[in-house]
Amino acid sequence: MFKKHLSQSYGQSTIQLLKDLRLNFAVVSSSLILLGFFWNKLEGFDWQYVALIVSIFCANLFGYVINDFYDATYDYQEYNKKLRNIFCSSNTKRLGKAILYASLSLSLLFGSIVSPQIFIIVVLFNILAFCYSAPPFKLRNRLYWDWIFIFLWKGLIIFTGYFYFSGPILPSDFFIWGTLMMVLLLSLISQIDNQLRDFKTDKITNADNTVQGLGTHNASSINWFLIGLFYTFSFVFCFLLGHYITMILILLNVFPYFFVNSSKYSKIIQFTNIWIVVLFLEHFMGYFSYQQQLLAYFWIVVMGGIAFRHVKRTNLFNGKRS
Repeated sequence: MFKKHLSQSYGQSTIQLLKDLRLNFAVVSSSLILLGFFWNKLEGFDWQYVALIVSIFCANLFGYVINDFYDATYDYQEYNKKLRNIFCSSNTKRLGKAILYASLSLSLLFGSIVSPQIFIIVVLFNILAFCYSAPPFKLRNRLYWDWIFIFLWKGLIIFTGYFYFSGPILPSDFFIWGTLMMVLLLSLISQIDNQLRDFKTDKITNADNTVQGLGTHNASSINWFLIGLFYTFSFVFCFLLGHYITMILILLNVFPYFFVNSSKYSKIIQFTNIWIVVLFLEHFMGYFSYQQQLLAYFWIVVMGGIAFRHVKRTNLFNGKRS
């Protein structure tokens, strides 16, 4: 009954509603909390950690929904954004506010279940999300602050996962610092890619982000520098650790840049999520039992299947390179 009522009040399918709320992005961002578990050599997973994952997921959802809440006036001016933003219709504003308050409350509730320290971190996370979207702060419309926010946002998620297992101890592991840099660089590249892709739309809706301020030429130049830095650092990092499977996957990831149409470059960077997972599996393989090693190899094959499907779904190699 709830699903039927939800679909009727929203005017679209429930699945479309979940997409418009960016639930998939909330899941991807929240998954960074698992880095702490991997860095802890896959030990210490318990029900409190599940509560932590739920808390961070709800905090991420709150960040996306509050952004839509404060952007509703501007999104109303652009057709596609108007359709996506749940606060742009009088029929769904109440539903949007219910999701907004529920995500905030649940993030704080589950954070308090874990520990007082985690609760404080979740409070800071929600304050950061508020400052990103709400006036007078509105960091998303301040030059460079929207990029700095990505480091703060993703960094705080990663720190929370690390803090849960290791406490306030500064990590000394080369692997932790290296993978942290890789993830944060990738997050910034994705942010710039999104702003470049939405440049015309953001201009209509007065989204004064950094790409709008710098212009597409300057922003693209910075993005290409970061992409080159990212792949170079990742390859050298894996070489120093002797992770040759991941090195091969990095070269395969760079390969399409020389052959595909420039309009599909943003699709190539998405392969990165696949080989980063493989990197973690390869690094911790020595800690696995025989059965876990078989499962890890199977997961690597699955990652290859996902990559193949991504090529077909995006028609990556169709069209001439420009």
